[in-house]
Amino acid sequence: MSSLRALLIVLLLLASGLWLGMLDQKVAAQQTHDPAPMEVTTDTPEYCVYLQDRLHTLEVAAVAPPPHEVTDLSAEGRRMCNHGQTRGGIMRLRRALLILRHDDPPASR
Repeated sequence: MSSLRALLIVLLLLASGLWLGMLDQKVAAQQTHDPAPMEVTTDTPEYCVYLQDRLHTLEVAAVAPPPHEVTDLSAEGRRMCNHGQTRGGIMRLRRALLILRHDDPPASR
């Protein structure tokens, strides 16, 4: 009975070793196919300030005034960030950035 238990343990160890080896190969293959590293963002007040600065830079460089939706979203995002509602503020600031980028003609980007 103990030899059967030992055989079962050896088979389980071999199977788990093979599975881990296949998993490592899959992760390595996926890493070689990733085109660029991910940009990590956080829900911090510093990121709010960063987005506000980017928005301001794009608004100043724009040829025409920004759409009302961009103005409203950026004002609301700034207000929320200033009152500690960073996640909601970041969402609005990002949306304003997307609209502003989409609204610009390709030559001014």
